Parts: sequence; structure tokens; C-alpha cells
Amino acid sequence: MAKLLSEKDATAIRGFFDQNLVEPVTMRLFVQDGGQPDDCMYCTETQQIAEEVSELSDKIKLAVHKVPGKEDAELKRYDVQRVPALILEKADADSGVRFYGIPSGYEFGTLIEDLADLSAGQTKLAPDIVRQVEAVQKDVTIKVFVTPT
Repeated sequence: MAKLLSEKDATAIRGFFDQNLVEPVTMRLFVQDGGQPDDCMYCTETQQIAEEVSELSDKIKLAVHKVPGKEDAELKRYDVQRVPALILEKADADSGVRFYGIPSGYEFGTLIEDLADLSAGQTKLAPDIVRQVEAVQKDVTIKVFVTPT
């Protein structure tokens, strides 16, 4: 199967990871098990992207879960609503970050930045925004929907 990342892009991302990844992180991917490729739009491509990204740094681990299957407990643990689902973790702690569908286009850049931010334990948000977020006293779900342009 042909690589999705060009050698030029892979080299640039590898350099970015070398400079920005501090602690190990895990990409936990949920994809459909078996069936026809059309049964899960972009499961195959999402797994390929995750595999290629994880190969760019020894600080990125990839854990693939096939569903439905024996990992039904994992589906519940991570509250996976649909597949493909990519969940980012640090030290086996769920960060709350979810990518549903294929992280391509602008979302790919977001994935790369999120891995670096999670690994470093920091964000590039302005301090006043961080204070506002920390002041929230209840659980909040933020959903961002994107469409190809």
C-alpha cells in the first residue's frame, strides 16, 4: 500500500516531533473489525495515517482496537460513539481529545499539534483563556464539526 505521507512531510513531522515531544503519548484507534471496506468509511485510511504518524517518533504508541469484538469494555471505557475514533492519551490517562472520522486536511495539523501539546503537558492558549477554562465548574463537551472545502 502506498504511503499517505510524502517523504518530505514525514521528515518535517519527524523533526517537529523531535523538538516538541517530551513524554510518551498514545493514540488509541477504534476501527471496524472485518466486513467490507465500505462498512466503515475511512477506517482503513485512518489506521494507515495513525500507523505512519506513530512510526515518526518512539514517543508515540499506537493501540488499535477492532470493533465490534472483544474490546467492548474498551468501547464503554472510552465512550466511543462511532468509528473510526482516535483518542489521545498520556500516561494511560484519557485526555478527552477525540477525532471521529479521518484526521485529514486541517484536522491532520491539529492532530500533530495535539500530540505535541499533550506530550509537553502544555497548550498554546493565551493565559486568560486558560483561566476562563479552568473556572468552568461542570463537565462540558465541545464538538467541532468540519467539512472538506
